[in-house]
Amino acid sequence: MIKVELPGSKIVEAIIEAEEYYLQVQGFFIKYDVVFDKVCMKIEPKEGFEFDPTDIFHLAWYVKDHMQHRDQ
Repeated sequence: MIKVELPGSKIVEAIIEAEEYYLQVQGFFIKYDVVFDKVCMKIEPKEGFEFDPTDIFHLAWYVKDHMQHRDQ
């Protein structure tokens, strides 16, 4: 299991919102079991998948993009 500390609870909300708009974010949730806490997320690969650290960076990029477009 990987635990990722997030800078705030608004990021958790943005990740959940981004899942509605980005296929790549949906894919992240298909590949991983994710449990959110107030300011962290715990990530565990689902059966048949292996952990790829670049997946977290891709998730962050899409969430950042979503937040920028949402705030416009």
